[in-house]
Amino acid sequence: MEFFEGLSKDFSHLLNESDDCDVIIYADKDSNVQKFHAHTVILRARSRYFRRALSRDWAKKENGVFVFKKPNITAQVFEIVLKYIYGGTADLQEQSGNVILSLLTASDELNLGELIKYTQEHLIHQKLSWLQENLVQVLHTVSCLEDCKTLREFCLEMICQDPRFLFRSENFCTLDESVLVLLLQRDDLQIDEIEVWENVIKWGLAQDPPLDSDLSKWMDDDFKTMQSRLSRCISLIRYFHISPADFCDRVRPYAKILPEDLHEDILRFHLKSCQQVRSVILPPRIQGIDSKIIKPRHAALVACWIDRKEGNSSTCERIRYEFKLLLRGSRDGFTAAVFHNRCDNQVPTLVLMKVQNTGEIIGGYNPTSWRRTSINSDSGYFPSAPWGPHQRKSALSFARYSQYELGPFQTTSESFIFSLGDGKKVEDFVLSRITRENMCSAVYSSPRLGPCFGRGDLKMTDHFNAPGKCSCEWRDYEREITDCEVFAVEEYEVFHIIDRGTLSSSISPDELHEISEDKPPIMTSGNHTLASTSSTSSTSMSPIQNRTPEYTAYHAGW
Repeated sequence: MEFFEGLSKDFSHLLNESDDCDVIIYADKDSNVQKFHAHTVILRARSRYFRRALSRDWAKKENGVFVFKKPNITAQVFEIVLKYIYGGTADLQEQSGNVILSLLTASDELNLGELIKYTQEHLIHQKLSWLQENLVQVLHTVSCLEDCKTLREFCLEMICQDPRFLFRSENFCTLDESVLVLLLQRDDLQIDEIEVWENVIKWGLAQDPPLDSDLSKWMDDDFKTMQSRLSRCISLIRYFHISPADFCDRVRPYAKILPEDLHEDILRFHLKSCQQVRSVILPPRIQGIDSKIIKPRHAALVACWIDRKEGNSSTCERIRYEFKLLLRGSRDGFTAAVFHNRCDNQVPTLVLMKVQNTGEIIGGYNPTSWRRTSINSDSGYFPSAPWGPHQRKSALSFARYSQYELGPFQTTSESFIFSLGDGKKVEDFVLSRITRENMCSAVYSSPRLGPCFGRGDLKMTDHFNAPGKCSCEWRDYEREITDCEVFAVEEYEVFHIIDRGTLSSSISPDELHEISEDKPPIMTSGNHTLASTSSTSSTSMSPIQNRTPEYTAYHAGW
């Protein structure tokens, strides 16, 4: 049995009893100074700072009492600190954002790790509007506090998702150089590179002493001053991802602040379309994704897999796909009915899941359509096929159990399932593509089920957030993606993947009905379709668009 509440109250009463106090602390300064009484034994037990400060080698007594002066901590904040030290409580509901930020600074100085964590979480979850309005002040405060990484990272991510919070702020030009450098280093800053350049120039012009924005009035010393101010920033701009026109009109006027070799390489790159340059070509910034499960860097990795680029996302070019959110479980519901209402006939789709309790992120990519109805089966159970897992099928069996014969199964060589681990390290992933032998059971649709890949490789039945309603049983894909055989999801999302080079990649219900009623049976590989009486070809390199499928060569070999 634990009695922490009573213990907290008893210790809190000691704050109001000064008879046996042996520490006096003066907080705040000038007319706001306030005197606090405390006990050595409690301060030392609760704070590493006071453990050192009250040591024999450091502290000195006056009339048998330790005396401290903390003019850098306001009396209001120090009262909150003492209540936490004595009673283990901190009520911040009625406190302003400025007071809470000051509390964070004081907690860092006094080595109160538990209070630091709680204060950061309170600002993020309870003071979001205040954070958005005071980003520069907050970043200035937390950028130098080692234990405030959570709040610092949250603010940087918020800026990256919508840079206007910072760049349109009247305080932007007072931003610390170190914070500006942190932003420029990020790959997920959601803004055109030319705007990054112009905001860096805006910041440089405003530093003390300010420079005239009219370049025609600049002397050589002005260019040297600007070059010195931006010395840490210049190399972080992604010049090779700025259009030739924007470079010529908006960057080249400042050519004197660029290293000569870099300027020549940019000219050579744009004017001669020459890829062989000596300067380091930084990758393009990763475009965002409206997800509560993954970050833009994970979306970039998935985009590489869609393009069959198996390496890390850092090797990929600018993401060519838009991730359009169709469904979020916590917002729309976790049932199969909701899934089909929102996701049927959207081609292709990405399914993401966050596993309850473990936090593991898993998912699958379906280049074909999800369907509420099927030709032969809507039972919600997987029909028995005449072959076992990983067994080669004959041409006859393949035809007999094709998309339109088998009904709920769809054939493709482009689907895959994956795990991103806990998502903290983008390189910690497992990618598992559909095997050539099992293409005809790549994706399964049923009105009673949610997203299903293979004959159970990744399966969501119904009420996906209930225990045991999701499962992974390795059968048709290359490898197992998780040790969780049966689980529930904490959150799940479905995205429509749209090639930015096309108007849309969705198929309307009317179009799908017309195909199924008026055309010969069709087999699919990726999004390439093969009618039984003819075939088509395409020169597009995007797997979202038609292209020569692996199935063609595979079927010809049977």
